[in-house]
Amino acid sequence: MEAKYDNGQKVKIVSVKNQHGHLKYSKIPKIEENVNETGVILEAHASLVKNLNNTDVPESCPIYTVRLDKGTTLDAVPEDALAALDG
Repeated sequence: MEAKYDNGQKVKIVSVKNQHGHLKYSKIPKIEENVNETGVILEAHASLVKNLNNTDVPESCPIYTVRLDKGTTLDAVPEDALAALDG
């Protein structure tokens, strides 16, 4: 899967819910702690998806390193937890 966001692009961290209405990334506290924070994409890379047998699935899911405007860097932000900002 090709990355949706480019290095240097301004983004905002968003909260993501699963099909049951629960927080999708509640086990990744850095994401929920930084919802609505803005920053810049430093790097995009692929994270292999695991199936129920814990083996890699051929398709990958882009994840990002994001430097927030407040100075914090988040190392593994899933693509669906980001929203592009204009300008």
